[in-house]
Amino acid sequence: MPTDDKTFTSEQRAALGRYRARWAAIRRSTEPADRGAAEEGIRLAYRAAGLEPPARLVWCDSPIALAEVARRASGADGPNVKPALVGRLRRQVAAMVRGRVDARTRAQVESMVDPADALIASAAESVMNATLQENVSLLELVRRSYPLSWSDAMRVLAGQQGFRYSAIGQHELSWLGPFDYFRALFGLREATAPLRGLWQIAENLGWLQPHRHTCWLAERPQLLRGDARDRLHHADGPALRYPDGWQVWAWKGVEVPRWVIEQKEDITLKAIDTETNVQIRRCMIEIMTPERYVAQGGAERIAEDETGILWRKTWLAADTWAAVEVINATPEPDGTRKHFFLQVPAHIRTAREAVAWSYGLSANVYANLVVRT
Repeated sequence: MPTDDKTFTSEQRAALGRYRARWAAIRRSTEPADRGAAEEGIRLAYRAAGLEPPARLVWCDSPIALAEVARRASGADGPNVKPALVGRLRRQVAAMVRGRVDARTRAQVESMVDPADALIASAAESVMNATLQENVSLLELVRRSYPLSWSDAMRVLAGQQGFRYSAIGQHELSWLGPFDYFRALFGLREATAPLRGLWQIAENLGWLQPHRHTCWLAERPQLLRGDARDRLHHADGPALRYPDGWQVWAWKGVEVPRWVIEQKEDITLKAIDTETNVQIRRCMIEIMTPERYVAQGGAERIAEDETGILWRKTWLAADTWAAVEVINATPEPDGTRKHFFLQVPAHIRTAREAVAWSYGLSANVYANLVVRT
């Protein structure tokens, strides 16, 4: 009988937090891959998908190395089987679970056990952006995918080739968490049995690219750092690093050159002005600190009133940095007052408007406030 929200027991509700934490730990793991367990998971998953296990399992020390090796795949490796290994098994099990669990309960479990994970999504995007695709003809893509099924042909014609479409990362297997929960808490062991191999894969490696006869596998990262808002970030070193040395430096979700993080003293007004990437330029100002940037003459004083000072720097018509300098209304123990810089939209014309914007208010409403902080 279908389980509905009224029969969602206290034990089942209490377990939601445990499974949420369990799958967050799996997604964000930086432990070395358990290669034996991962390879057994590959064999189980292939069989569950109706495929013969691959004759070759090739390990790489990062997804970047995996992409480089797999890019040279030939007809002997067989076509990519990600749709069968992941998509088909997911649809098959989801259909069986739908017959046992009502939509409301499924939605609640999915939102609790498999929430959006901005840090993992950011790390995955960095990996995929780094896997540059070679320029090959349509005929060559067809040759590499031979023998070609109808779904293979459609993916080739739609341009859905390359690492982004062919590989699977930790982030992409997070959907397994709710099914793991249903298996244990709702007793749906038979319905979810086809996922045993994928569960084992998710728990024991970082990335894989499955083909009919060859499956490439990659280690998990050695290092993964983020800020309080789950943006890829590390103030003093790489935010993402794999065992082969491939790494990413990031400031609050923005990838930056290594020197910006590790040689902060080299961030000068000239370096900022010559940087063509708008996001990186703003990171450089923040790392340098707006106080030093303004003090060194990087921005122009635009307006001043009782609320603060509005500063602005324009490089191009659509490329402007602006910040309002404010003084803390509460004095420090020594009687001094701290100065703060709040970045604001470039169109703002007065300091009062800028400060009001930071509170989500209009300048007129803010001006009528009795107490300000």
